[in-house]
Amino acid sequence: MNAGKEKNRVQYFDIARGIAMICIILGHLNNSLINRVVFTFHVPIFFFISGYFMNSKCGIKDYARNKLRTLIVPYIVTCIVIIILGTLKGFIQGDAISELGRWSYAAVYGAGDSYNEPFYIPGIGAIWFLWATFWGCIFLRLSLQFERHVRLGVIIGLFIFGYFSRQIFWFPLSIQAGACAVLFMYIGYIARNVKDNIGDLSAEAKTFGLVFAAVVWFFFMKDFQSFWLVHCDIGRGIVDVFGSMCACVIVIYISKMIEIKFRIAGKFLAFFGRYSLLVLCVHIIELDLFPWWMITGRLEGMGISGSGKLWFVIVGKLVADLGFAYIISRVAIVREVFGYES
Repeated sequence: MNAGKEKNRVQYFDIARGIAMICIILGHLNNSLINRVVFTFHVPIFFFISGYFMNSKCGIKDYARNKLRTLIVPYIVTCIVIIILGTLKGFIQGDAISELGRWSYAAVYGAGDSYNEPFYIPGIGAIWFLWATFWGCIFLRLSLQFERHVRLGVIIGLFIFGYFSRQIFWFPLSIQAGACAVLFMYIGYIARNVKDNIGDLSAEAKTFGLVFAAVVWFFFMKDFQSFWLVHCDIGRGIVDVFGSMCACVIVIYISKMIEIKFRIAGKFLAFFGRYSLLVLCVHIIELDLFPWWMITGRLEGMGISGSGKLWFVIVGKLVADLGFAYIISRVAIVREVFGYES
């Protein structure tokens, strides 16, 4: 979701980001049928793409400074907005001080979800992803300083740390999620390095690879158990990591076909892929503070079916999140804060 440079962009990767960002919005509907599809790839594909475009030539200090600017500054700004709006909402409900404390605590801790053990940790929501991406990028960039065998050991060690330490307690700033994310980023980095070799494969080999990946993804969805990177929950372990990477390959391939065959849809998705960071921040404000439950309650009172309520919320969320993100993406100061070129 990094803002990145507008020039020299690969459009089908932006389309893939756009698809994944819409799926992240849908994944927060808590619908099991939707989740067993979107959870297989919607967050991992962002990590994969981040690794694919890893800048290994930039100095580590400059690289870290850039990631702070493009990931953590938007996190801070979004948290400030959430704290202000949450406090105002609490004031209306007669509980301003409590809401101010809760959202401030959540912002400082940077956890994606709430925890009660070994102590209470309120979740800030979906923008945990920004801290996780920051740590994952820093970990991968540092690991590139090592010889490849040592590098592989470091990456596996970080993944193991993130996966098992979550059972003790959730560390601040989603550092464990970043430790798990580095594996997906590393796979993306390797994919970039072998892209020419893949391009030299025969049409038959490419077709077989795509069919194989699609079959693996299908069975991943069919037998889906859990795959929540916000908790470093990798489901069935390496089997599901493989299934997720197959899902990412198919989504990127579909994105490439959309770019070629459906240009208008491709431009639409690519736009929101380029601005996916902004969409995410708008979405988390909506998700944390907008009372959809009140609206669906009234719809239920009007006799609207469960599927009708679901479609209403889907359309409402997409229109609100994408529409507002589009509007504020035209504002110069917003573009500056989120690191987009004018």
